[in-house]
Amino acid sequence: MKVNLFLFDDFDTMDAFVPAEVFGKLPEYFHVEYCSVKGDFVTSLQGVKVWTDYLDEQTAGDILVIPGGKGARRLIRDDENLCRLLKKAADQHSFCVMLGSGTLLMAQTGILYRRRICDCPLDKNWNRMFTAAIYRTSGARWVADGKNYSASNPLAGMDMCLSILADLTDLKIAETMAEELGYQWDPDEEDGIYR
Repeated sequence: MKVNLFLFDDFDTMDAFVPAEVFGKLPEYFHVEYCSVKGDFVTSLQGVKVWTDYLDEQTAGDILVIPGGKGARRLIRDDENLCRLLKKAADQHSFCVMLGSGTLLMAQTGILYRRRICDCPLDKNWNRMFTAAIYRTSGARWVADGKNYSASNPLAGMDMCLSILADLTDLKIAETMAEELGYQWDPDEEDGIYR
């Protein structure tokens, strides 16, 4: 399965690399690629530089990952064509996995209209402005609604990605992965909402 991680300048490193770690450790099941609007080096908020491929309208795969970070706010305000491009990319993937403010970025594409999302740890004005007609679920660490998955933070994203891994492969594989990562994961914990 192909996992496309969409990156932008000032993305949150853990938002991106938690899913990359979970899926990337299983090359027999997943192939992780990094993409951006310009297809060049992208620098995270914490200074990590990542070489990316060009995201275009033909980019397709199984899982599209959208991290959060300060750069997401800039993209929401400054790039009108990006919404069209991300919507097309989301349509061409079986799953759209969003962490933190990456959810707000994807909300601008329209794919989350009348869908449930996890409440993001942003100020109330930003949440109100970018989540009209979207059902924010406060108190949940991560939420699954159809093919759209959202997590409030990287640790919730770890739980979410392990659950996706269990659904796509096998529960035993996900439990082994959590153990290898040194992460205490309880697959029975009721912290996700499914529809």
